[in-house]
Amino acid sequence: MQRTASKLRLAAAAFSAVLLAGTALSGSAHAAPEGKAGVKACGYYETQTDSYYGHCGSTWVKIQVDIDWWPTDIKRCVPPGETHLGTTDEIDNAWAIAGTCG
Repeated sequence: MQRTASKLRLAAAAFSAVLLAGTALSGSAHAAPEGKAGVKACGYYETQTDSYYGHCGSTWVKIQVDIDWWPTDIKRCVPPGETHLGTTDEIDNAWAIAGTCG
């Protein structure tokens, strides 16, 4: 019984360490990976004053945009490349969602 409890504690500690490492390495919207030429980052990112969505795929994508002062998010389609969404005072985040554009 003691050996099983010890193994469970070890497994829980290892699982916690993996989760913690994943959280530390995941970064934030401000540290999105570099994209294709002409796209500063894939996904949502901000400059000092503006919010963008960088789509690194080759087709249009549907995104959901979290507007700071609006009660519901908006959905819109964006082309490949960089799309200006608004100022950082207006936009909190944006992410790709399921759905087609057309």
